[in-house]
Amino acid sequence: MPPRRRRTACCQDRPVTTDRQPVLPDDLDRFADVGEVVLSRDGARVAAAVSRPDVRTNRYHRDVVTGPVDGDAPLAPLDPGGSVRLPRWSPADDRLAVVVDGPAGCEVRVVAPDGSMTTVVAGWPDPVEELAWSPDGRRLLFVAREPLDRGWYELPEDRRPPRRLTTLGYREDGIGWTVDRPRQAHLVDADGTAAPARLSTGGFDDAEFAWHPDGRSVYFVGKRHPGADRSIANDVFVQPLDGEPRRLTRSDLLHSSPVPSPDGSLVALTVTDVAGFPAAQHLAVLDPATGTLTDLAAGFDRDCAGGSIGWTDEGGVAVVVEDAGAIAVHRFSTTEPGAHQVLVGGQRRVTAFDVRGGRTAVVTSGPVDPPAVSVIGADGAERVRHAPSAATRRSLVAPRYEAVPVAPGVTVDSWLVRPDRPGPLPVVVWLQGGGTQYGWQFSHELQVLVSAGYAVLYLNPRGSAGYGTAWMRTVSGPRAAVPGSGWGVTDVADVVAVVRATLDSSPDLDPARVGVMGGSYGGLLTAHLLAQTDLFRAGWAERGPYDLYSDAGTKDEAPWFFEAYLGASHLDDAASYWQASPIRLVRDITAPLAIVHSEEDRRCSIGQAEELFMALKLLDREVELIRFPGEGHELTRSGSPVHRLQRLEILLEWFGRWLRP
Repeated sequence: MPPRRRRTACCQDRPVTTDRQPVLPDDLDRFADVGEVVLSRDGARVAAAVSRPDVRTNRYHRDVVTGPVDGDAPLAPLDPGGSVRLPRWSPADDRLAVVVDGPAGCEVRVVAPDGSMTTVVAGWPDPVEELAWSPDGRRLLFVAREPLDRGWYELPEDRRPPRRLTTLGYREDGIGWTVDRPRQAHLVDADGTAAPARLSTGGFDDAEFAWHPDGRSVYFVGKRHPGADRSIANDVFVQPLDGEPRRLTRSDLLHSSPVPSPDGSLVALTVTDVAGFPAAQHLAVLDPATGTLTDLAAGFDRDCAGGSIGWTDEGGVAVVVEDAGAIAVHRFSTTEPGAHQVLVGGQRRVTAFDVRGGRTAVVTSGPVDPPAVSVIGADGAERVRHAPSAATRRSLVAPRYEAVPVAPGVTVDSWLVRPDRPGPLPVVVWLQGGGTQYGWQFSHELQVLVSAGYAVLYLNPRGSAGYGTAWMRTVSGPRAAVPGSGWGVTDVADVVAVVRATLDSSPDLDPARVGVMGGSYGGLLTAHLLAQTDLFRAGWAERGPYDLYSDAGTKDEAPWFFEAYLGASHLDDAASYWQASPIRLVRDITAPLAIVHSEEDRRCSIGQAEELFMALKLLDREVELIRFPGEGHELTRSGSPVHRLQRLEILLEWFGRWLRP
């Protein structure tokens, strides 16, 4: 449990100058995202992957920008044609490998840093997910899904034989069928003179490949153990280029992002306790010779989020850390477990980084700062090198932060964003998805609501990430390994307490016009709040699980997620699943509710929305079911630009109908 904080106001609501325009739904394509950043080995050059939605063409424009770290010249796009991503510097820093997506598949290309002298190394019909140079610069490893029977996919759909399934986890949200399309690693010469050769063996689904510094073997994570289809646990493997994989771990943890040390003696990675899930991810090092894991974050009760891990010049390991609404870069010692220091911090989010040549490159964003690339030198000075949304002249408003007491010795972090207009103001309570945190992030959606006249309140109730393992486990079920209250109890109480405290302390907010919205777990929490309190005039529940018993039998994650939180399978403890399900309380939902769902959602299937909609219609409630065809669970983040725009327009229409800004 985090220490109690003084109620503090910072980042006072700060609209920018009046010559800027309000943020509208169709400004969606004015704001770009930066996915990753990589430094050349000498730290002199930087490359970053930039993505921008385009509503007109209904696609995403992806490109790689690159240039010197020093100087004032803007980073230049490579733009070798198509959609460009996954930039990787060669070991000699003289070339970049990239993936270029096109209508017929994708290509692995090697280009000069200025985009000239393009060599097509390999073509592939399926999306390439990973790309890495061999240490000698002669080969590239890439990872892509590969049908075990490509001929099956080439048949007309009405002539394909049926799938005969014997394992769980056979399809994945946003990807589709995976049981017959495992991720496989391939090797190809960097000069493009030979066809790719498959490295993976056995038809298993493997990922997160990393070269050993000697170039003779690779590390990766995968599942081979009995019962793997029912568990989140996986293993780290090492595979010689001319041999079979060897398991290095014990199939008892979730291992992510293995990165060998420069001398090859250790492998840095993140690990998560499966038996005690939910639990904070920890940074660790693995001795591949003995299989010994050393927890570098011992005693540090925060999420080492993985994804970006880097060995520093001093021999430490850097990783992104989620902490109280922010995401920072910390450097951990490999000789003193638990010893660490903040490399890049502040009231912002660092979502990707790279450390080389005495420099740290980061992708950073904040409430009024869309994602940008910055580089921090050895002297600690930080320079923004690429801000793809900087020319967007839109009025962005910063939040007012407050730590609100909700129980003896317990405070909940909250943020309130007010529009620049007199009250009384309608309020939208903006809830997060499960196992995540809100805080110092940029959100186009949030700014759209504020520009439309709503005050937006968001918070991190107990159960959120960023506050330690005990905080996360507060919402575990009574039968979980570490028991908690279950969903819909402590989290509901925290949200209600923060909303009431905010309304009491803010006379310009209208308590009669408060709405609530959330997606995934936030959708579940929205439904619980509407059933358990009369605080809210209307709700917007999105991609949520409302009947946990039926959702447990259809979600792509198989049963492990609910089993971990609730402490038993739905077959062994139907009562716990029913207790946590907002459908149990559907008769108490009387406020108007929009139920929003994607028809191809495999995380929480469309049946969840249909069930809640039918129940509310049978009860003659004010309810609308909004279905997005062809979309999955990630509609709001990576769905088609047209659907994302339509969703925002419907969101404003719905709350405009009931909250009247």
